[in-house]
Amino acid sequence: MVYNQYKSQEGDVMKRTVKTLFLAILIIVTVFSLNVYGLSYDASNHFELENVIIEQMSKYNPDFNIKYTGSLDNIKGILQDMVNKDIYMQSNISRVDWDISGTKAVSNINVKVGYILTLEERIKADRIIDGILADIIKPYMNNHEKVKAVHDYIVLNSKYDENKIYFSDYDLLTEGTSVCNGYALLTYNMLTKLNIPVKLISGLGLGESHIWNMVKLGDYWFHLDTTWDDPSPDIGTISYSYYMLTEKEIIKDHTIDETIEVPNSTKKYYDYLKELSYDKLLVETGLDMYNEENSAKDEAELTNILKRKISYHPLRISVRFDKSISQDSINRAMSLLLNNSYISQIRYSPIVNDNTGEWHTLNLYITYRETPEKITLDFARNVYNIATEVKFNVYAIYGNKKVNITNDVLIYPYDTNKLDISNGTLKFKEAGNYNLLFEFQGLRETVSITGLNANAFSYITNKKPDNPINVKVYDQYVDFSSVNQWPFIENGRTMVPLRAVFEVLNCDVKWEESSKSAVVEYGTTKIIIPANSTTAYVNGKANFLDVPAKIENDRIMIPLRFVSEAIEKTVFWDDADKTVLIY
Repeated sequence: MVYNQYKSQEGDVMKRTVKTLFLAILIIVTVFSLNVYGLSYDASNHFELENVIIEQMSKYNPDFNIKYTGSLDNIKGILQDMVNKDIYMQSNISRVDWDISGTKAVSNINVKVGYILTLEERIKADRIIDGILADIIKPYMNNHEKVKAVHDYIVLNSKYDENKIYFSDYDLLTEGTSVCNGYALLTYNMLTKLNIPVKLISGLGLGESHIWNMVKLGDYWFHLDTTWDDPSPDIGTISYSYYMLTEKEIIKDHTIDETIEVPNSTKKYYDYLKELSYDKLLVETGLDMYNEENSAKDEAELTNILKRKISYHPLRISVRFDKSISQDSINRAMSLLLNNSYISQIRYSPIVNDNTGEWHTLNLYITYRETPEKITLDFARNVYNIATEVKFNVYAIYGNKKVNITNDVLIYPYDTNKLDISNGTLKFKEAGNYNLLFEFQGLRETVSITGLNANAFSYITNKKPDNPINVKVYDQYVDFSSVNQWPFIENGRTMVPLRAVFEVLNCDVKWEESSKSAVVEYGTTKIIIPANSTTAYVNGKANFLDVPAKIENDRIMIPLRFVSEAIEKTVFWDDADKTVLIY
């Protein structure tokens, strides 16, 4: 039998620790006769003192002086609390020394700080992070997908430092290794740059000092431990055992520091994804194992689930099964997978209880005999009439060999109420814009497909019009010749003929002559744009317009970005091509 068990952070070896040096701030306080340092900053109370200290530490200033005229009562504890209350700063500091001199009326506080990296390294790390985010974050991604992209990048490109030499996110980016402090800091800094609320959480992991993150998605906070999701030894796989957990789930083996404020975390991520209909994320994180069709009550059901899932050639399979199923039954079910000649090895993590405590979980990691260099799609174009039956093929490229994998590739997400996809044929049931992700053996390709109503189809062309300002919708140009009015820029805003663009985006567009207003309806969103007015209304709420809508050649011209973003589309300006891009 050619499958091997390995231990990851899901088992007893999940001990990611950081030396207590980073959590223990050394305070040296000496009160002696007046010995004046070169004073740089003033503070007259604890609030001002804290602001100076935090500001200078955020600038990685290693040595600074404060002229302090406030109370010295319990100053040692107060200074320590000032540093300890900011976990981010604490995580970037190795040592703080304080010298206090002077009188009770006027004191000199000299602060010497040792950082785990220099300001120059911080700047370099931020530049590296910017480059990574530019590569892994796509315009169509929602915040859930962005968090997962960050999590996956860190786990796949990092290795836990068992020697406890490297501590910062800079180390993780440049050396590829760090302790938990580096993992948590990199997660924090990457998500902060994406404007996703994130916190650092300190405490214990299996009794050892540990640090991880909390992330807010929508109205809910979740615990995220990228360190413990990185299997040890590093085998190039991703675990989601510590991905978006509730407090009840994380405290099974984590202890949260009682001195820090922690947001409530009670929403189960599986339930949240189900509410949002984020089926792709359920599959990618393995949380789809909580779906009834992926929960096995006996050996036969377990075998059938594994057989169904392996047909798509995933790198990871997650299922849950009744506790009554024996290890022998599990072994037989897994061994049947090896009858597939394209599989060389199957690893599995320790069997543990699921989050309900009522089932066991099984995570399989698949190694294939041959991995393609890439996968390609042969969609003829990206925009179709909804009456069109779209034929396509998907190929895996192995050097000079091209293999049709259309029937084996995993395709998600799509709404079966609006799309029908089977055997290389796509049919639109409803007009709309769809991002389809194709996955095979861990390789992915995305295609944006738009199904248009008949009255909108005439506005789309594959040819770039000869016009100084162009508009692209899902990678295809809008043809404005049919409405005899081209876009123009006014006061830095792109003005476009309303109907030509927004009917392409499957909006219901009309003109109300009585109020001289354009009306755009998209799902539950209703936008009213009066002509020659700097006020527009989105679901009744007034919004200021930099440039008012206006009539040109009997066409209502409206600010493109305002309406596009009101219907939750992403807008970019390609200066080189003088083209507005809408996704």
